[in-house]
Amino acid sequence: MLEATGVRRPALAVLAASLACLGCGSNKPTTPIRPPGSNSISDGFTFTREDSTTILMGRTHAVCCSLWEPGYINRETVKILYYDNTKARSTWKMFVIPDEMTQDSVFSLPTPAAGQGPVMLFVYDVGTGNEASSVEQGSSGTVTIHSLSCGPPTRIDATIDAYLGSEFAGGGRIRVRGRFTATVYTNPIACDFSM
Repeated sequence: MLEATGVRRPALAVLAASLACLGCGSNKPTTPIRPPGSNSISDGFTFTREDSTTILMGRTHAVCCSLWEPGYINRETVKILYYDNTKARSTWKMFVIPDEMTQDSVFSLPTPAAGQGPVMLFVYDVGTGNEASSVEQGSSGTVTIHSLSCGPPTRIDATIDAYLGSEFAGGGRIRVRGRFTATVYTNPIACDFSM
């Protein structure tokens, strides 16, 4: 019995080494390997006032799927929210209805009212108290939804080059530019926020 155990140990060591080297080779992965379920967000949006000053946005965020507003707009929606608990930084939201999209869908501003069109944007500028949205007169430009899905995970790839009209008489427009991509499995806040 002792001799059999002595023979098995070296054989097991050789087998383990062989299995470990199955992944060995000269080909290296070209993209980083992420464990399943890890979030990936690239927020390339910039927000500026009409005088070209930058509006700093909060970093607490959610990218998720739920009803636009239960009991009012009962449509599955990809929702994005960035805000700051301390209210020292500004807030932005974007809602997109997946079943009204095709790849590289382009939408011109102004957009229809909440729930009446496939996309809507909103910005609250804490520094001036201004609120602007894509439905207001004075809005112009485009929103391009390259791809999105409710998953899981929730995915979105969007480009914006637009001006959002103010919700207040005499309020300035807010410019939004850049690209936003996200693959999100979990969020630090619930997806029960509305526009």
